[in-house]
Amino acid sequence: MAELPAAEISVTLVTEVQAVDRKVEAQAAQLMNLEGRMRMAESKLIGCERTAVEFGNQLESKWTALGTLIQEYGQLQKRLENMENLLKNRNFWILRLPPGAKGEVPKDEWKNLNEWQKELYRHIMKGNYEAVISMDTAISKPDLLSRIEQGEDPNAEDQDDSEGGETPTDPSTGET
Repeated sequence: MAELPAAEISVTLVTEVQAVDRKVEAQAAQLMNLEGRMRMAESKLIGCERTAVEFGNQLESKWTALGTLIQEYGQLQKRLENMENLLKNRNFWILRLPPGAKGEVPKDEWKNLNEWQKELYRHIMKGNYEAVISMDTAISKPDLLSRIEQGEDPNAEDQDDSEGGETPTDPSTGET
């Protein structure tokens, strides 16, 4: 009779060991599943970190550009105020090179200018003329602008100028 309980104990023990094995296998499967999910979460986290760094770099460059734009806006605002003051005071002569005796571009100054400076002068004079014309269409085009538009040297003397034309006056003082 002593053998029967030992056999029952061994069957019970084998059953219990098999149950524990099944639980261990189930836990191992869950552990493998969790490890896979953790690797995916880590790769997503790395992607998020890279995206955050990219956004940070882009934001930094945008802030730099915004700072530059704000500075340029301030400079443009000052230039606009200066232009408004010139227009209020009717100091149009300041918008171009100081005139020679007959209102022409001084030859010695014109010779010393670089080509880009001459082109800038032509562009500014044309812009100034267009701005003034937009205010009053009854104004006639100055000879200087006609020469610039035709690609001629602004220093080229016209027959009228060499024959003793009228000397221009400074609008702010009324002096010749």
